[in-house]
Amino acid sequence: MDKIQVSQIFIDDFEQAIEEQYKLLINNEAVVKLIDELHATKAEVLEHISMFLDYLEDQTYCANCPGLVSCAKTKRHYQIKLQRRGKFIERSYAPCPLLSAQLDQDRRYWISDFDEELKTATIARIDEKQTRANAIAAAISVIKGETSRWLYFTGNHRTGKTYLMIAFINELLQRNNGQAAVISASTRFKELLDSAINDKQGYKTLFERYTDIDILGIDDFGNEYKSDFLRDQIVYPLLLERAKNKKITFFTSDFKISEIGTLYATTEAGKIRARQLVRLLKDYCGSELEIGGLSGLY
Repeated sequence: MDKIQVSQIFIDDFEQAIEEQYKLLINNEAVVKLIDELHATKAEVLEHISMFLDYLEDQTYCANCPGLVSCAKTKRHYQIKLQRRGKFIERSYAPCPLLSAQLDQDRRYWISDFDEELKTATIARIDEKQTRANAIAAAISVIKGETSRWLYFTGNHRTGKTYLMIAFINELLQRNNGQAAVISASTRFKELLDSAINDKQGYKTLFERYTDIDILGIDDFGNEYKSDFLRDQIVYPLLLERAKNKKITFFTSDFKISEIGTLYATTEAGKIRARQLVRLLKDYCGSELEIGGLSGLY
């Protein structure tokens, strides 16, 4: 069988195409920086040109990042990395900065009983209605460490109380290396109540975790099931321990602090203990931060 003769024209065209691709690479600042970091020769770049072209395409896409939700890459949320292993240049993948930031934020939340998207909540997105301005001013004092005051946000539904609380907690987490829990009062207090009755050791572990965590946000406070036992053995002791340990504690509620006392006065004798709870809240929160006006944030 006769050997197939490869046309010289084809070879020339192929080499010219490779050279054009090489020029494309070295005209890109990010690729040139990578080549320098790898101490790669032109011959090595040409040998691995498909990897370098993939890297260029990846960098170009990420430079115009559409966000985590809209990422349309084959390996979503990951970026190509080229590394030297001795004489070889190898490809690997690593989380993109947005995913890394989200994973870091996830690690900072022990419990997050809220919509995932709120982990990106920021003070910058809060509107400038006067009641929110007052809340921001109070929160900034806490964030800067000027006060250890607790924050108690009250108001009607859809006024943005939860968004405000989480935005402030996110800011605190960015500035410190602590960990937070944002809990649904109705869900988590019931969980503690069930543990206290059915699993003493499990209850002890949970209770200590709640009292020790750096930042605790209690969402929808006052809408939980109420009983003398819950008030006297769980809610009041938990908040008292956090007060003693100077732990940051935030609340959102449809009710004013005085109304919480009324709701927890479940029996005649319980009114006295309910007043203790009210005093504790007023001592550490001061006055409520009443949020008014509908919000499109949450």
